[in-house]
Amino acid sequence: MSHNDHIKSMPSALQQAALDSSEYKGKSLELAERSGWSALRLRSKQNLPGLPGQTGLCTGKDPAILCLRPGEWLMLSDTASPQQLKSEIPNEAQPRLSRVFDNTHGLAIFRLRGAGAPWLLSKLSGLDYLAGVKSGTHCAQTLMGHISVIVYWHESNEGNYVFDLIMDRSYARYYWELLVASATHADDLALAYGGAA
Repeated sequence: MSHNDHIKSMPSALQQAALDSSEYKGKSLELAERSGWSALRLRSKQNLPGLPGQTGLCTGKDPAILCLRPGEWLMLSDTASPQQLKSEIPNEAQPRLSRVFDNTHGLAIFRLRGAGAPWLLSKLSGLDYLAGVKSGTHCAQTLMGHISVIVYWHESNEGNYVFDLIMDRSYARYYWELLVASATHADDLALAYGGAA
């Protein structure tokens, strides 16, 4: 069994947390857990060509490379193994100045879509998601419910824009329940005031 097959066969974060459902559909939004992803975190004291150089910028689709802060990137793929992702790191990365961490088994990813999605996130964080959806692909790291969440706004393979919400795996159940508990009010806001478009 390849490493990629092993990742896809592992229980998801919500399965490990003994939740029966990993999908939620409201009136104006949909939420689903994404599993089978490879995730690498790269930290470097060098300026590396080919990587987004400004915090919040993102490049690529598979792999996607998110600049989390100066000198730190998150690489995500749902087709490549962590070893294959490692081969995407620029050759100029010197081992004594750069470190790569395999975060594949340490993160959970939820996908949020629909007109109510920015309303839901705005309820939980101080960022302006309604304006942010007009800014094109980008990411931000913020606190929601006292946990750190990476919010990645991008075009999915289906052609629509989605929020991928990335957090430490140990918080998956807590964060899922927080999102679901807040979703009804986000639906009400989206139906009353419309989407961000």
